[in-house]
Amino acid sequence: MRNNENLFCRICGYKSIDPPWGADSRTPLYDYCLCCGVEHGYQDASLAGVKKYREAWISAGAAWECENVKPAHWKLEEQLKHVPMAYR
Repeated sequence: MRNNENLFCRICGYKSIDPPWGADSRTPLYDYCLCCGVEHGYQDASLAGVKKYREAWISAGAAWECENVKPAHWKLEEQLKHVPMAYR
């Protein structure tokens, strides 16, 4: 589960094809997470920002930004386990 942490969203743990913060984990792509909708490099640029965005997203019902890619048996708790350790 932890072998490519840089592929996972810092907010929700969604696994991207391309690392949201680049291969070096320091150069954001400024794209959007298909799950939580965060703009990588903006709302997730600090630990405080990550926690604030995650709390607001979960409080609002943890809705998917792109419902058409949401797995049929998706479980929030399972996906959150993939959030990189430094951003939990």
